[in-house]
Amino acid sequence: MDHLIIHPEVREAITSGRPVVLLETAVTTSGLPRTPWRWPDLERVKTGHEPWQPEQPVNLELARAMSRTIRDHGAVPATCAISRGQWHVGLDPDHLEALALDTQAEKASVTSAARAIRTGVHAGTTVSSTLAAGNLVRRVLGQGPLTMATGGIGGVHYGWSNLPDISADLRVMARSPIAVVSAGVKSIVDVPATREWLETLGIPILGMGTHELPCFIAGLERHAADIHAVEDEREAAETARVHWSTVDNHGGILLTVPLDEHTSLPRDLVEEATRAAEEAATDAGIAGPERTPFLLSHMAESTNGRSLVANILLLINNAKVAARMACCLQESSS
Repeated sequence: MDHLIIHPEVREAITSGRPVVLLETAVTTSGLPRTPWRWPDLERVKTGHEPWQPEQPVNLELARAMSRTIRDHGAVPATCAISRGQWHVGLDPDHLEALALDTQAEKASVTSAARAIRTGVHAGTTVSSTLAAGNLVRRVLGQGPLTMATGGIGGVHYGWSNLPDISADLRVMARSPIAVVSAGVKSIVDVPATREWLETLGIPILGMGTHELPCFIAGLERHAADIHAVEDEREAAETARVHWSTVDNHGGILLTVPLDEHTSLPRDLVEEATRAAEEAATDAGIAGPERTPFLLSHMAESTNGRSLVANILLLINNAKVAARMACCLQESSS
C-alpha cells in the first residue's frame, strides 16, 4: 500500500504470530521536554536493566525506555510516526532519535494525518492516528497489532457545553479492534463526561484490579465507578477475545491501569495545576492540537516536575502491561 512502511522486524513479528505493541509518538514530539532531566526524583524512574541517561533529552530517553520495556516482556515495539510522506510502523533507533530531536516535528491526529503525509513533514502520532496506522497494517497483512500503550487517552475537555472539544481518540477507538492500555484519561479532561462518551461509543472499559476509572497522574476517580475489573493481563486478554469474537470484531477495548498511591499526585494538587494551566492556555489563546502539550508543560513547571515523574512512570508501566497482554492474546490465538 502506498504511504505505509512497516519495519521489517514488525512485519516479521506479525506474520509469524509474535506479539506486537503499538506505540504513539505524540508524547515524544509534543508531550515531553526535549531537554535533559532537571527536576528531583530521577532515582524513582526505573527503566529495566539499562539506567535512565540523565544527560539525554527526556522525550528521547522515555521513548527508548518504553521500547526496552516491551522487549523485556516478550513483545516487539511498533513505534509509529509520519515522516517524509509515509506512515511508519516501527522505527530504527536513528529514526526515533531524529524524530525526538526535531524541533519542527508536529503532532498528527487522525484528522491531520493526511495533510502531514501530503506535505512530507515529520509528525508524532496521537492515539487516534496510531490506531489508524494499526488498522492500515491489518488491511495490508490481514492481521495486525492487538495492543497499544499510551499514557492517557484524550477525552472531553472542560467547558464542552460551550465549546465541544472532544478528542478524536474516542471515536477511532470505537472502530479499531485494538486494546489500548493507558492510565485512564488525561488529568486535563472532564473525566465523568469522557466516561459517558466511552459508554455511548460502546467501548468496554477494563480496570486492572479496580472498578474505578484511573485518571492519569491523579490516581482513581472515586465517582466514576462501574468499570469492569480484571485481575491481570491474562483476564484482560480473555475478555478482549470474547468481545471481538462475540460482540464487536471492529471495536476497541480500553484497559486502564492505575498508578500506585506512592506515584500518583494528590487530586487537589492536580486539579489546582490543571485549573492554572487551563487559565493560562485560555489567556494565551491556545486551542486545538497545541492545547494539550501546553497544558502538560505548564503543569510540569507548576508541580516542580512531579507531574512529569508520574507521567514517565505510568508510561513505562503501561508499556509493560501492554506487552504482557499482547503475549496473552497471541497465546490464546495460537
